[in-house]
Amino acid sequence: MSLTSLPVQDISDTAFLTAFYRVLESDRPDAHFQDPYARILAGTRGQQVLQQMPQQEAHAPGCIVRTCVMDELIIQSIEQGGVDAVLNLGAGLDTRAYRLPVPASLLWIEVDFPTVLDYKASKLASIKPGCRLKSVPLDVTNSQARQRLFRDIGSETKKVLIVTEGLLVYLNPEQVAALARDLWAQPQLSWWLTDLASHSGLQLIQNSLDQATANGEAKLQFAPAEGTNFFWQLGWETTEFRSLLEEGQRLQRLDLPEALLALLSSPEHQESLRKLVGFALLRRSEKDNHS
Repeated sequence: MSLTSLPVQDISDTAFLTAFYRVLESDRPDAHFQDPYARILAGTRGQQVLQQMPQQEAHAPGCIVRTCVMDELIIQSIEQGGVDAVLNLGAGLDTRAYRLPVPASLLWIEVDFPTVLDYKASKLASIKPGCRLKSVPLDVTNSQARQRLFRDIGSETKKVLIVTEGLLVYLNPEQVAALARDLWAQPQLSWWLTDLASHSGLQLIQNSLDQATANGEAKLQFAPAEGTNFFWQLGWETTEFRSLLEEGQRLQRLDLPEALLALLSSPEHQESLRKLVGFALLRRSEKDNHS
């Protein structure tokens, strides 16, 4: 099997599409970030997937906003939270270890299926990351394997930021709860950054992706009714939540209809709209809240 033309079941079309969206942003004169490695990873597949999308580039802004906000919160956690390692679960075709201005001493651990990591390694073989990069081939839903990994990471780090970008939505609530408990079990795993959708937000995402994922993509599942309180019950408290709609306006990447803007500024609807889709920075609670 050629690593330059992987089948969809090995690397999802959404991973190639996300990488190509980063290409589009990097090419803009007013780009919020530069990702010179996205084009290498997206290859021709990324553009092919984009052309299959019903509205093509209309779906790019949400991905760009997510990238920008998570970039900011990762840097913030390293600079202000004392983080000495980042654990990127379900890393996909992410390039932050190469492009973010992080300390050279930082340990960046990316976890994904072997074929994904092999593909990325082959494409970026001649490029040096900006920090200490470690790739771990592992299925994050394998509880025994991930528990061993978390124990190993805990033995060589002091304060770890976990990143789950575009991952939890593919898991069911029981799987997310089990993951949260396994992370909490290791004291060095201190911070957790994730994207999160409400039930309504999940429906919007699913509807927008249905035609693009007709090839058998995993079903979108996780959208807890209790929002970030889902994690509080498992020992993780929310220190910051950023709304996709609000951040999209701040970054000038989401053009919202006047009617939606009016609702977003209305106290009656503001909170539910804010939490349609957002980004949560969680901190390990000293108190064990979970049962």
